[in-house]
Amino acid sequence: MRFSKLLLVLLALALVAGGVFFWWLPAGVGYRYGVKYLGPVALSGVRGTVWDGHADGVSVFGRDLGEIDWRAERAALLRGRFVADIRIRGADVDVAGQVTRSGGGGLSARDLRFSVPAEALTPLLGTGTVKLLGTISGVVDQATLAGALLRDASGTARWSSAGVSGEVEMRFSDILAEFASRPDGSIAGAAHDDGSGDLAVDGTFALRLGAFDADAALRPRNGNAQVAELLRRIGEPQPDGSTRLAFRAQMLAPF
Repeated sequence: MRFSKLLLVLLALALVAGGVFFWWLPAGVGYRYGVKYLGPVALSGVRGTVWDGHADGVSVFGRDLGEIDWRAERAALLRGRFVADIRIRGADVDVAGQVTRSGGGGLSARDLRFSVPAEALTPLLGTGTVKLLGTISGVVDQATLAGALLRDASGTARWSSAGVSGEVEMRFSDILAEFASRPDGSIAGAAHDDGSGDLAVDGTFALRLGAFDADAALRPRNGNAQVAELLRRIGEPQPDGSTRLAFRAQMLAPF
């Protein structure tokens, strides 16, 4: 009888110890066992716990984004899903929102807020003489990463304090954009200015694996001569008085 009671006590202690270990499971241990489920996401300098942790480095498709903090939902993890509020901060990236990794392999995001300096997109212009100014921020309402393709994605973005510098430095009104995924896995959207500045913008864009395409009709507003001169330098004049700016750029795999 005493031996049976001892076994029960030892079993209870083992269960408690295991539960405590699991409850406070070190993030490094969890990452070693779970890295195969993270797809294109890689972490370095992992510390804290699985539930509340930090990594000094996070990269997606080999592109370094900065450091990351997360706070996971325990109940979801016990059901085989990793659901966490995350914050990524880097030299030119600030991202915060909720991500979910399901048992089926899908990686999805919801209410993901982002902010990057517009200068980071300057290479897309391909001119080498014009630098973009301001900040591009927005919200990814939802998105699912399947392999290297984004699906069911939608969101909005704003280019604030928009402008260019180079031979001519100018500021424009904010540029607004809406985007959504297409069946082929690409992201497409439309952009326009908010109507308050001297540059009128109306265009479309598409982001697909390895390439970015954009096509916009630009025209000076309020008879601004500086805007008209800038447009003659960077675009193709059209019969209706507007300037067409169209380009295609090769890019790294999207994140």
